[in-house]
Amino acid sequence: MKLILPKSNKLLLMLSILLMATNIILPQSNYSIIKGRITDTKGTPLPNANISLTGSGFGIASSDNGYYLLKIKPGNYTLQVTYVGYNKALKKFRILNADTLVFDFRLTQNTFNIGGIEVIGETDLLPNDVNTKTVINAGEIEHYQASSVKDVLDLVPGVQKSDNPGLNKTTQAAVRGDDSDLLSAFGTSVIIDGTPVSNNANLQFEKLTGSKFGSSNLGGGVDLRTIPADNIESIEILTGLPSARYGDFTSGIIKIKTKKGNIPNRLKLKNNPDTREANLGGGFLISKSALSYNFNIAQSERDVRKTGDEYTRFTGQTIMSNYLFDNRLEMNNKINFQFIFDEEEPKGDLQRIKNYNRGFTLGYSNWGDLMLTENISSLKYNSFVTMRRENSMRSRLVQSDLRILPNQDTVSIYTGKVETKGIEWTLGARLEYNKLFYTGSFIHNFSVGTNPQYTANTGEGLILDSLFNYYGSESGRRSYSFNDIPGQLLTNFYIEDNISGHFLLDFKLNLGLRYDLYQPEKLNFSGLFGDGNFIESAQGSFLNPRFNLMLVLSKDSQVRLSAGSTSKSPPLGRLYPPETVFTWRNPVDSTINYFRYNRSVPKLKGYKEWQYEVSYDHKLFNKIGTTISAYYKSRNDEPESETVPVFHSQSTGDKNYVYYIDSYSLYRNAGFTESKGIEFTVSTKKIEPLNMEFKLVGSYNYLRYASRIRYYDSTPDASIGQYDNYLVPGVGADTLVGMVYSSGESWKDRFQLNYYMKYTSKELGLWITLRAEQLVIENYQNNDKQPRNLSLLNDSQMAEYLFSTAIKTKPNKWLLSLSISKSLFKGAEVSFYVNNFLDDPALRRYNTSTTTVTEEERNPPLYYGLEFSMIIDSFYGGNNE
Repeated sequence: MKLILPKSNKLLLMLSILLMATNIILPQSNYSIIKGRITDTKGTPLPNANISLTGSGFGIASSDNGYYLLKIKPGNYTLQVTYVGYNKALKKFRILNADTLVFDFRLTQNTFNIGGIEVIGETDLLPNDVNTKTVINAGEIEHYQASSVKDVLDLVPGVQKSDNPGLNKTTQAAVRGDDSDLLSAFGTSVIIDGTPVSNNANLQFEKLTGSKFGSSNLGGGVDLRTIPADNIESIEILTGLPSARYGDFTSGIIKIKTKKGNIPNRLKLKNNPDTREANLGGGFLISKSALSYNFNIAQSERDVRKTGDEYTRFTGQTIMSNYLFDNRLEMNNKINFQFIFDEEEPKGDLQRIKNYNRGFTLGYSNWGDLMLTENISSLKYNSFVTMRRENSMRSRLVQSDLRILPNQDTVSIYTGKVETKGIEWTLGARLEYNKLFYTGSFIHNFSVGTNPQYTANTGEGLILDSLFNYYGSESGRRSYSFNDIPGQLLTNFYIEDNISGHFLLDFKLNLGLRYDLYQPEKLNFSGLFGDGNFIESAQGSFLNPRFNLMLVLSKDSQVRLSAGSTSKSPPLGRLYPPETVFTWRNPVDSTINYFRYNRSVPKLKGYKEWQYEVSYDHKLFNKIGTTISAYYKSRNDEPESETVPVFHSQSTGDKNYVYYIDSYSLYRNAGFTESKGIEFTVSTKKIEPLNMEFKLVGSYNYLRYASRIRYYDSTPDASIGQYDNYLVPGVGADTLVGMVYSSGESWKDRFQLNYYMKYTSKELGLWITLRAEQLVIENYQNNDKQPRNLSLLNDSQMAEYLFSTAIKTKPNKWLLSLSISKSLFKGAEVSFYVNNFLDDPALRRYNTSTTTVTEEERNPPLYYGLEFSMIIDSFYGGNNE
């Protein structure tokens, strides 16, 4: 949805709301300042700790350096500090006159270790954040023996576990969407240590795909296989409407924080039927700095009976963390690299076919937080550059016409190959100013910032041998260079105010406004008065307001509301697809003709999504926590491909001939997706006599896809009421060839329940988790708008029509998994998991047509794995205590 009129009025309205919220200045006398710092027992700052005054509306999160500041009236108070994985801290105090009090807190961990796996104890039953999110900690990731991020996302409501853990196929994630929908996956942003892992620049049109390698993620999401799980401190999945500091996404955000600082040196070894993995990581102090490192190597076999079809991933990173200027500046420097070898060269293959997807990634990022005046203002920054080298090759046997070579040899068959070589560049930065201030009794955490990003491709591009062409000896397709394809600049400005206080009820309010510019080109001053955009951008300019509110109804219940929009730039693969070439033999004179069509659409716009959500949180007896959320999302102007037919006309004597050659596609902003659903969670605290916790996660999701594109059919069937209606342009006469009609729409819905039973015993050093996934029901329907006269259909045609438009239903199924972690000795443990331990294939027999029946195994096969890890600080001559 583009904001055209009056864009400036909407901007002024949002700015007015922010100014009203930040400038209602009430008398400031007789207020006291409460400030301090939150750290752990080692003195490491704890960012985003929750600091609140019980019995009042005051509440704030600590900065990245652990600092906080509150301003309150005289009275009696209890200051409460909470942080996930740490024991709650309380401080009672009394204020008589205006004064400044300093309370520093050193929180103790509410965890215990099973070997090297950290098990978090008590957690809050009510969310502290305004927006909806799921947090997965390092202990859960290790307990599940994840090889990549995808392996643990089934903890997020609505994510279905359809595959076993492993690395053999491309994997994507679509938050509150469908993995098979490329735009839902493309709209899911992945951020690692503040650096986005972008798939915007992907131009791998000829990358090897298939049943072994997985589907292509061109124009889709990040391949999650490239993100090892063993070095992750936490994963935060934002499913609701996030802060205005996040942009260029629609579906959701996956924030990944890797381990850094002074941490134990640890070795992990993992093995399952088709994947082997080793990980070595740790950190140590160097004066007042900390240097951490991690190296991971993993290999997956697609078929254990064959050699030559492996996927190998080698990843490493190092982070230097510094605290300077009396700990007022936190600075981190990170270098990371990765090598990928995705091979298919089966030994003994008589056709001698070789395929591969290879490449490497190098990255550097720097981020930090500078505390300014009195710990009430700060400057956050981030800069990064990522270079990803792609090197893929596909080959096949090509049946050729009898070709005479320069040396007079002849061939009738040859091995053709197509290669893709290039570098994807992603460069970006963030600069954000934060200030804490008060208006009367309201606390404001105000921020303003920008985070530009540039993506581009360089290198050889697509490489073809024009003589032994992969697409056939008569193909007109030729090589092209990535250097000829323009890059894309994404920039933005955002402003946000997080307000907390008491007005009838305790509340937290987030007001944000973001202006996203996709490839900005020029200023348009008439846009200030509602005539277009103030800054004209090739892929569009989008104003995205965001509103989040939490109302505390009682100490046991709260309600959360959100409304706003996000937007996403189109990928370069949609803007600059390769040209289409048709080879056509003229039936009159038998000449070979080539038709070339440039499919570039440099003015294709981005697309926008509006989101609305309401949530209710409640806890019972301080033992059970419940959350239920209902949401609605609509995504407009998605890039969709539309058919363009190609014709050739010629005159022979007194007759004019028009020939249909073929068709190609052009992208335009014509798609629409509607999504709505309900999610709920019921979880318990640890039941001490049983050492057990229980959790139930449910989700219902409905997705509808529609489009304004037109389909072209060159051979309409008049017997069922289809007639030529396409007027061929430029032939000099009114000629109708073929039929055009509007696209249809489709929808699908799914209701899913996930059950978790967690048993932990510090005394036994044991952690057992039983997971059950129940797919209660799944429906889908396709409604095409291909014209047909139902009265003309015969019995079989009518049966096929009714079958194709009927609602298809997938029945209930179960998938059971078990994970066990057991300590062996101090710092060492062994973990075992088994997926689908009942070996239930969830077989479904269904009709693909009125006459054809097929079978589908909806569960992955029985699968198991084993992991051993051990802290090896003694080999380094000490420990990290």
